[in-house]
Amino acid sequence: MRPGAWLLLSILSSPPASAWDEAGGAVLQRRTLVHPSSPERVPPLELHVAAGVATLVSFAGCSRPEVLEFGQGHPSLRLIDMSGGALILSPSADLAPGERVPLVVRLAPDAEPLRFVLVTRRDAVDVRVQVVRATSGSEEEGVDGVARSLLDAPGAQATLELPQRVAEIDARNSQGRVDSVLWMGRRFFATVSVRGGNKGAALWPLVQVRMRAMLPDGEVWEGPVRLVSGVAGSTRQRHIATGLLPGGASGVELALDEANTAGVFQPLSRKDPSTHP
Repeated sequence: MRPGAWLLLSILSSPPASAWDEAGGAVLQRRTLVHPSSPERVPPLELHVAAGVATLVSFAGCSRPEVLEFGQGHPSLRLIDMSGGALILSPSADLAPGERVPLVVRLAPDAEPLRFVLVTRRDAVDVRVQVVRATSGSEEEGVDGVARSLLDAPGAQATLELPQRVAEIDARNSQGRVDSVLWMGRRFFATVSVRGGNKGAALWPLVQVRMRAMLPDGEVWEGPVRLVSGVAGSTRQRHIATGLLPGGASGVELALDEANTAGVFQPLSRKDPSTHP
């Protein structure tokens, strides 16, 4: 058996996506992360690791990821490069609270490196993470037009559901929040506003909106959504964030990201939409 193969076998026979790890008191989870289109402009993707748990990270469409940076000077972290476009992370100790260890991977010679950070959380540990690229199809046709019409509507709430203040962030006297939501089947259009705090303060620097949802088999799906921006005013700017839920997904949440700071996921709506196609 080649080096690291026992770790791979252990992962492949791991518990279901949201199994409970009685020893560590954390949920052992499987996640699918959608590759950001401009990884250098947005916060790195988080990988949740813990001592005694091997985390398998696979990259769809990549047979040999190139590791450019990983935990220099951190003896408790071990990385195993597997064949078939996969890496295994095997820490011998938990990371300290607030500690963030970088992992930078290049998936193709001419591609922008994909940035991750390893963290240890008390509530969740990744056992499998699949990184995929965003797909485009007929579902995206006409999306920008609908978003523009919502931006042009008075208050951008003419046909929206009850306004929902579901995400608010204060940073340097500036603020970003989700004001309201329109559902069209499995697609949502969320009105996001950012503003400056004190007079003359710059607008809060929103760079990305991410969606998180639970798939029917318990796997967690996370990825950026389309962002259509309105004209920036002196104290406020509106955006429309729109995304399509995977079939059968539930519990959708949104996070508003700065360039170097990932937002906190919060529920998008008090009532889940019908997810039937």
